Amino acid sequence: MGFEQVRSPQQESVCPHGNDPSRCSRCAWERRVEDQPALKAAGSLMEKSRFKRSTVESSNCELEIGEKKYAIELLDRSDHPDLAQVQTLFEQEFGEEEVDPEEVLRSAVEGRTPWGTKDLPYRVYALKDSEGRVLSALTGGLLDMRNADGDPTGETVFMVGYALTPEESRGKGFAREAYISALIGATAEAEEAGKKLSFAAGECTPNSERFWNNVGWKRVYAAESPGETKSYNELRYVQPALDFDTATGEVAEGAGESPEHLMIDSFNRMPPNKEQILETVQEFYRWCNLATYPREAFASDEAYQRQIAYVKTFQDRFQDELASSGQLIYLDQKSRSKATEKGVVIREYEEADHKEKSGEENF
Repeated sequence: MGFEQVRSPQQESVCPHGNDPSRCSRCAWERRVEDQPALKAAGSLMEKSRFKRSTVESSNCELEIGEKKYAIELLDRSDHPDLAQVQTLFEQEFGEEEVDPEEVLRSAVEGRTPWGTKDLPYRVYALKDSEGRVLSALTGGLLDMRNADGDPTGETVFMVGYALTPEESRGKGFAREAYISALIGATAEAEEAGKKLSFAAGECTPNSERFWNNVGWKRVYAAESPGETKSYNELRYVQPALDFDTATGEVAEGAGESPEHLMIDSFNRMPPNKEQILETVQEFYRWCNLATYPREAFASDEAYQRQIAYVKTFQDRFQDELASSGQLIYLDQKSRSKATEKGVVIREYEEADHKEKSGEENF
């Protein structure tokens, strides 16, 4: 004779992890992963990590490896003392004359321009040792993707500004852990606004590509023409000048445009289409070049309009390149080698191969 198992009310309220479903952190994480692909990508990186992370639910966490302990913290207050250490990292890497003053960084983390206008918050994730020394920092911001009318689509992209690790701390996985925290933090920020973090992207130096490939990033290539399948060119992304003469609106003396390698992390999902790539790059230009210099920065409307017109030439140029090209493909170093072995022509954006001060990078 068979018997039907009858579950008690207490048993019915237990989740697969043996907890109350409404209070189980693992269940909550799994639900978030289903809705936010960036968290799944972060989870995959954590599975391969040598560090033990105190929490997966917050960007702020403690890390352990052997007997050593570290912490990652989002520096989101203008008076945070660790921003001084981050400023020093910038100056050591790029030179003091090339870096904005520390007060600009402090205003940016709270979403203010040097002219007091509102801006997107500049996110600074710092990895510190047990004595509070910043060993690595990753910066960026969460940008809305917009449709042709300029309205937010509900999707967002996290633009990485910089990943900085002093030479003596490189090769230890610190930048990788900072990137994981950035994905967790950006996802939480997107969720709070009822949006999805769809991609991460940035301008990457040639010597840092290996690091970015290892965390999922790839360069973007376009077929020479519609229907072409055997010849691809890397997209020619150019960062306009970042400094302007506020009296005239002209590019400031010593500043200039910079060809860069555009890279994308699509979190192991379908990579962005042409429209999404265009939206991403346009948002880069809006945040880095237009929002940074609002009308309040300039002495006259004429100067302000001159700066806008300058940036628009780069926006239009990138849009025209996309429109005239064929399909997009996304390749890391290994997949480029495999493609060329099969007879596919891959042309790199050589103008973006700047000579770098630090030589071979190893985050």
